[in-house]
Amino acid sequence: IAIDHPFWLSKYPVTNSQYEQFMNAGGYSNRDLWSDEGWKWREAEGVISPDYWRTAAFNSPTQPVVGVSWWEAEAFCRWASGFLPTQQQWEAAARGPEGFDYPWGDTWEDGICNSYEVGLKGTSVVGTFPSSRSPLGLEDLVGNVWERCADQSETSVTFRVSRGGCWEEDSKLCHA
Repeated sequence: IAIDHPFWLSKYPVTNSQYEQFMNAGGYSNRDLWSDEGWKWREAEGVISPDYWRTAAFNSPTQPVVGVSWWEAEAFCRWASGFLPTQQQWEAAARGPEGFDYPWGDTWEDGICNSYEVGLKGTSVVGTFPSSRSPLGLEDLVGNVWERCADQSETSVTFRVSRGGCWEEDSKLCHA
């Protein structure tokens, strides 16, 4: 995968405690953080927090935030002075310079990330599976939670690209 300029990604997926800072700073009421489409969506849906925000199984401070729409992810990134990666950037980070099929190599290994096969039946604290670390030192790129990318889906104008699979997906969907 050819990347024409350097970029930074967070070492871990965004945690509930990080997302809570965005919420406490007025992230849902600050119009400047939202795109026009995102603000229209937020207003129409009356959204003031992510889906599952109050679900105990998903809201430990060090678990990744879940139930975040693409619009919410975009607004959070603006607040944090960051950006959603393109799927090309995400894949380059997950595959590393060697171009692995998985962040850890070319062969699936049961138990190396939080996929359906592990049987946790929910998200895990970020960084729980260090053996799945990418060659670039990034954690949880495969399994645990789907990761939002900047790209729009090629098959639908209403869907955005997510990568990496999650805790309820089996190994067929958890790859770089």
